[in-house]
Amino acid sequence: MQETPFDSGRETLVFVYGTLMRGQRNHSLLFGSRYVGEGMTLAEFELVDLGDFPALIPAVEGGDSFAVAGEVYAVDHSILEILDEIEDHPRFYRRTPIELADGSLVDVYLLTVHQAAFYPRIETGDWRTKAQAG
Repeated sequence: MQETPFDSGRETLVFVYGTLMRGQRNHSLLFGSRYVGEGMTLAEFELVDLGDFPALIPAVEGGDSFAVAGEVYAVDHSILEILDEIEDHPRFYRRTPIELADGSLVDVYLLTVHQAAFYPRIETGDWRTKAQAG
């Protein structure tokens, strides 16, 4: 998966970690996108629980950080526009390039540490464990 999120080609690799994953309520928004595979972030992030959906944030310096589990999809421009709209990019989430644990470069929707300051962490790093428990 050594593609970059800014290829001039027709697809952008996007890492999803919450309600867009298979079996989750917003997965149908990825209809027509190519599933690339499971993915893990580097251990530089935290996953927070916003209630009905999670948010990925950069780890606070000196705080806990861990790898977050998700899925990688190759999406075309029209799907990327839909994702930007539902994620309210750039007003709420910010679509940002990151490197995954396997070296792949992907786009991901991040919140700032400040935005997520008062929300609980999902210590497993996997939204599906929270979604199954709820």
